[in-house]
Amino acid sequence: MIAAFLFCSVEAQIQNAGFENMTDGLPNHWNIKKTDLYEGKVDYTQYFGGKASMQLTGKTNDTKNFQSFSQKVPLDIQQLEKIEISAYVKSENTNGIINLWTQVKDENGRMIDFGNSESQQKSIAVNKGWTKYSLIFTVDKNVKSLLLGGVFTGNGTVWFDHFELNKIAFSKEEPSKISIKYIQEFKDIVKKNSIVSDKLDWQNIETNLGYLSKGMKTVNDTDTALNYIIKNLREAGDNHSFIDGKERTEKQKIANTNDAKPDSRLIDQNIGYVSVPGFASLNTEVGDTFALQIHNMIKKLDSGNAIKGWIVDLRTNTGGNMHPMISGLGSLIGEGTLGYFVYNGKKSPWIYKNRKFGPHKIKEPYELKSGQSKIAVLIGPSTASSGEATTIAFIGKNNVKLFGQPSAGYTSANRPYTLSDGKSLALATSYEMDRNGKVYYGKIDPEIPVEPKEEQDMDIEAAKVWILN
Repeated sequence: MIAAFLFCSVEAQIQNAGFENMTDGLPNHWNIKKTDLYEGKVDYTQYFGGKASMQLTGKTNDTKNFQSFSQKVPLDIQQLEKIEISAYVKSENTNGIINLWTQVKDENGRMIDFGNSESQQKSIAVNKGWTKYSLIFTVDKNVKSLLLGGVFTGNGTVWFDHFELNKIAFSKEEPSKISIKYIQEFKDIVKKNSIVSDKLDWQNIETNLGYLSKGMKTVNDTDTALNYIIKNLREAGDNHSFIDGKERTEKQKIANTNDAKPDSRLIDQNIGYVSVPGFASLNTEVGDTFALQIHNMIKKLDSGNAIKGWIVDLRTNTGGNMHPMISGLGSLIGEGTLGYFVYNGKKSPWIYKNRKFGPHKIKEPYELKSGQSKIAVLIGPSTASSGEATTIAFIGKNNVKLFGQPSAGYTSANRPYTLSDGKSLALATSYEMDRNGKVYYGKIDPEIPVEPKEEQDMDIEAAKVWILN
């Protein structure tokens, strides 16, 4: 944080910020959804200040499950402000990930900015005593509320206490040349390549960046300015672009940062099921391995069974790199033009030819015994980004139907730009279009909507009925 900044209170109050008031073991004014694998409660034996804290206890190593708590805080902002949301965190016997998180919302409740401890490169250390952590946001008159809180994924025990919301006064000290140059580098990329660049008030952005950059000395100090530009992208309708830290950027060059693996099984002796999760690596060799895993699962199911139809489960596919996903599913999708990237009247086709998609090629491709078997593609609110692009690659085939719930709505194409300090900007530079010419600007709706039930996978049940009839 920049030392020149001063703190003063914001005209907003976090209710029960120290978790000292509760009803039935849960803190008043805070929302917490109970789950089977976690317990959340007020703890009067551990606290930083006052006499209580919020305790989250996890009993799982499954990264798909988590426990969060939150509070909606109204804001009355009249001009550009910088705010800090802070809390004290403690953990013991913990193996997992802890985050503070905040959604910034407009008058319609639409999220126009988001951040957590990881995305703001302020990771929370595990198995450590009471330590203060914070998130910083730039807000203006368009911001009407915050949804803030904490979240824990893993096993062990975590405590949160003493949430605060403060305003950071702007410095009057001129920024360094290196910080100005870095902000300019970032701004130029966005201005030239963003799909919503023409919708942005660049004159106002320049003025506000002048305020925000005051006192900045190093590249690390510029995060607030960069996040302000991202916030403007959100307000203009781009909910997809984001900044990746240097460590994650470097890791994606050599490995998959998503731990989830493809899965497959035979259902009812005659339906092939393949689940394809997100894949987050730009390494061609790692991508080839991922694609081959999926391909071999399809081959094993088809060659060893009398398959009447297929279920492709993309419900947990949160995105990443679309090319290995589609390459691995090539036996089911088939060759040809699968879709397009489109922007400003130009379109770039997604061509799958000779079992090659992008840089990924299956060297010994398997041909399905029946290329016309029905394929049910399952989607839902966690189907996002490249998961949605993979969905689009199936759309328009006569033997395909989509089942489930609407997707996440990140149907733009993010192009990676490596910044001079090693971080990267994933910037939405085009929209996506299916093979029939439909352009997607948001969520993908299933052709067969399915209402979920806790005790049964209704998406699979609906898909089975369609496949077998």
